[in-house]
Amino acid sequence: MKRSLILFFFVITTVIPNPSLETDFYQTTTNWTDLSITATVKETVPKIIFDETDPNFGKENTATSQGKAHSLARRKAKEKLKVKLSQRLESLLFNSDYTVFEYTQIHQPARLQLNSYVGSEKETYDFQFKKNILEAKASLPIKGKEGILAQLPRDFGTEPVPSFSEELVPVEFTGLIVDARHLDLKQALYPKIQTDRGLDIYSPLYTKEAYVIETGYIVYRKDYTEKNVEQKVGKNPYFVLALGTAGKNQTDLILPTDEAAKFLSHPESRKNLTRCRVLILVSR
Repeated sequence: MKRSLILFFFVITTVIPNPSLETDFYQTTTNWTDLSITATVKETVPKIIFDETDPNFGKENTATSQGKAHSLARRKAKEKLKVKLSQRLESLLFNSDYTVFEYTQIHQPARLQLNSYVGSEKETYDFQFKKNILEAKASLPIKGKEGILAQLPRDFGTEPVPSFSEELVPVEFTGLIVDARHLDLKQALYPKIQTDRGLDIYSPLYTKEAYVIETGYIVYRKDYTEKNVEQKVGKNPYFVLALGTAGKNQTDLILPTDEAAKFLSHPESRKNLTRCRVLILVSR
């Protein structure tokens, strides 16, 4: 009996999805923790025909050597992967108002820069040949100098992080963790966090561009006990339960005003917001 229960528990735990991995209709995955987009395809390797008397010699989807067959398969796979990555990139939620595609339609510099980026082959590829099938994978980073965030110009750091006048004992926090696992939150590149009185406490306007590009504006995870959480929010983050979502795309979060006041009571805590030390917990 114990043996069957253990087996049952193992099966259940192995099928729990990772909410920080978002897969679209084309099976392209956005990793909201590592901040990357990955696409995969399978391509049939062209048939090798080196006999010139063969009636299929020189026809489409054939090659005269293994090297040429592999080269053709890689080229076709790369073309398909680039299309899938481009489709996923444009469908990403930019913020509570726009997808990336919608944002670039109204911001011409962003459209031109993104088009140049997509055509510059910043992808990293992995090719694995298994008999007559090529399994190919391509990834694009969201953060970093070669990442997507660096290709979408917008205003950063134009306003100071708000502070509260309430009489509070200032406590320094190294970052902010917002628990939204109970909410139907949609993940985006630039979500905002506001109080229940409508005051924004986290916005691109408060952040430093260098930190946005290097570490990512936001990171989503399913659990704050996972590895490398400290790398994003430090050793003493402030933990708060979100009240609800906001914005047209339901990407923004609402916090209790008194909780926000506690976090923002110390100047170093406010400074850590400008450094993008924010993590959101999600369940979908």
